[in-house]
Amino acid sequence: MKIKNIVILVLVLSWTGCEDYLDQTPGQGITGDEVFSNFESMRGYLDNCYRALLDIHSWNSQLLSRTSINALSDEAGTLFSGQLNRQINTGAWFDRPGMGEIGWDSDRTGNFNASVLDNAFYALRITNTVLEQVAETGFLSTEQREQLIGQAYFFRGWYYFQIILRLGGMPIFDRAYTSDEDLDFERLSYHQSHAFVVANMDSAFKYLPHVWDDLQYGRATKGAALAVKSMAALYDASPLMQNDISSVEIRDYDIERCITAAQYANDVLEYIAQGAGGARYRLMSGDEYQNIFYHDDILASDESIWYNMDAGSRGQSRGLRVHYIPQRYAGGSGNDAASFNAPTQNIVDKFEVINGGQAYPIDHPSSGYDPQDPYANRDPRFYNNVIVPGERWSTGQGGTDLYMEMYIGGRDWTLVINNNHTRNREATGYVCKKFWWEGADVARRLYNLNSLNTIYIRVAQVYLDYAEAMNEAYGPNGTGDGLTLTAVDAINIIRNRVGMPNVLTEFTASKEAFRERIRNERAVELMYENHRWHDLRRWMIAEQVFSQPIRGIRATPPAGHQGVADKSTLDFTYQVVTLSTEVRVFERRHHWYPVPADDVQNLLNFAQNPGW
Repeated sequence: MKIKNIVILVLVLSWTGCEDYLDQTPGQGITGDEVFSNFESMRGYLDNCYRALLDIHSWNSQLLSRTSINALSDEAGTLFSGQLNRQINTGAWFDRPGMGEIGWDSDRTGNFNASVLDNAFYALRITNTVLEQVAETGFLSTEQREQLIGQAYFFRGWYYFQIILRLGGMPIFDRAYTSDEDLDFERLSYHQSHAFVVANMDSAFKYLPHVWDDLQYGRATKGAALAVKSMAALYDASPLMQNDISSVEIRDYDIERCITAAQYANDVLEYIAQGAGGARYRLMSGDEYQNIFYHDDILASDESIWYNMDAGSRGQSRGLRVHYIPQRYAGGSGNDAASFNAPTQNIVDKFEVINGGQAYPIDHPSSGYDPQDPYANRDPRFYNNVIVPGERWSTGQGGTDLYMEMYIGGRDWTLVINNNHTRNREATGYVCKKFWWEGADVARRLYNLNSLNTIYIRVAQVYLDYAEAMNEAYGPNGTGDGLTLTAVDAINIIRNRVGMPNVLTEFTASKEAFRERIRNERAVELMYENHRWHDLRRWMIAEQVFSQPIRGIRATPPAGHQGVADKSTLDFTYQVVTLSTEVRVFERRHHWYPVPADDVQNLLNFAQNPGW
């Protein structure tokens, strides 16, 4: 990130009680007066909120150690034996202070690989302190003041949203509390908490610029504030969020809140169309599709609205090796010489088949899907996202073509099943290439050829959010006040840009039928972008989804395959198999993460989530 960041050592905060994370000094080894004595140091202190952003491309994101966060859902397998498969996916969530994603880890607070929840409370403390100090400071120019205020409001809204989408309604943390105050707050409803997110994003929009100059590129913008507000509104309208603090029952969408979410998403789309203030967001073309996710001549793609720039930059080559590059092409040694991303058959099956100018789900009677020729005529995004057994991957030293041998007896398959790193985990038969470019391997070592960002919201997601809200509010083909784009229109825009035909009209006749296609479209378009897990929770279908097995593919080559140079021509026999090591334990209570035991035990009014 090209930010003139003054590194301020912020006192590590812990979430071992509400008093702890609300009662800390702003810096360690530096006084508050020094931190807030000039604009540069104040901005440096606030910039810790950027440093604490979730980086899903880091090899040790949230201390989950070489395991893709996408393996929480049905998108990915967990090839490396660690916290995610040994504890999180077993449902053993309660009182796990060192557990990434569901817990908190005070030893890492403020770092990019700390727990999301821990960093969120840490960032709230920073933003509240900055807002209080700016109000008392007279030496700032109007521009400096607005820069600090806008970013502080933005991060207060963003990090508070990260808390409530995992824990449910919380108290309003709108100032830096002191230890002599009564901090035994009651929890609010999700809707009341959501209103705080919206208020902060509205304030952020007022003060943030449309664009930053080149030296400040990557900071939050007006467009980012609008997009977060839109995303948060869809969550607020979703089934899970219609529960109060004491319940976790299967609910319907809130129609009025869906109308609001559609309006907010439309605001973002209109803002993008207007190009206000020089903002250059756009839906990129199908020819540019892979460069949404990595790029060599720009800092962020035009489709990226809110993102963590240079994700994995703490040694990008290592991050790529560990997460995305299969062992034979990774180099390195030990655990660094393996890839631990593994798309499942479950996600592969969501990519439709194109047949006769129409696109069909694979189980549709007109799809023409052949389980012994399973990768023919699929959605173009499939070929961008997934490497299949025998696929040509790259060109090695001396110009020799390299092929992915994730088939029975193939070199990549053998390395996975015989390698101690996997600890008896089962391979899925696939590798994700959405964030991996040709030449980023031990043969050519082009690890740093491209920039790789963690994208939190991009233009395509706004269309998907809009479609979901519109479908629930007005049906597939309905419109509303000032909302002329239908849900079907929005989905087809996303499909058409990659060459996919429109959704079949048989799926657009009812809200219920089209709902399933919208959800399928999200799974395909947002694959591996850390949405699927939270979507399953907010839709309250995780129990249903995880009642079905996580599956992989077993590709068996013909006899004599060793002598065939072009592995992509091999006539494989395919078998879909259940992965016995990929069990997801998910009960009704798992829709909300448990609140730390100490907080519930020590505070009279602070309620635990249902079932914990």
